[in-house]
Amino acid sequence: MRGWLPILLASLCLGSAEARQTPAQGALDPGAEAYAALRGGDPDRAVALFRAAVAAQPDAPGLRKDLAYALLKTGEREEARDQFAEALRLDPKDEQGALEYGFLCYETKRPVEARRLFLKWKDAGSEQTRRTAATAFEGIDRALREGIERWTAAVAAAPGQWTAHEELARLAEQRDELDVAAEHYRRAFELRPDERRLMIDLARVCQQ
Repeated sequence: MRGWLPILLASLCLGSAEARQTPAQGALDPGAEAYAALRGGDPDRAVALFRAAVAAQPDAPGLRKDLAYALLKTGEREEARDQFAEALRLDPKDEQGALEYGFLCYETKRPVEARRLFLKWKDAGSEQTRRTAATAFEGIDRALREGIERWTAAVAAAPGQWTAHEELARLAEQRDELDVAAEHYRRAFELRPDERRLMIDLARVCQQ
């Protein structure tokens, strides 16, 4: 799964090389200096300039994607993820942006969002997008399935171990098996009522 990061970096270079440098209506492009900064090897300046460009044109998904690519060059993965998310909201049909967002969700410890996004796109978009999303989805889902199988066996062998119920519940929640997650959060809390956080976990799953 760590092999996804080189994919992101490769697409980052591609995105920078193909960045839009022509203004939409013939006026000065607010991101032109930012693109020049990227070409000149100054990603920090590029980030600052892209922020200004996005502030001027907040509904331009392309500028948000370019800001995200620049943020990746400076190591700010979480903010890059959020910019990809906003770009995807503005342009829901952007297949590349969707995949980048999914990879970054996984890399920034949001596996549930990553799994849901790849589940959606493995049956949508171009053949390449479907293939990439299907591979990524299976990588996440297989790890969850195997973990659920292990902890299900552990619970069966030692039903009084509250930590086993908690681990099973967390994995089930990440796989959107909410009934299973609720059952085992409830059982863990019954076995360890002093662990109040389990009650919060249970309430969160029930709300979903």
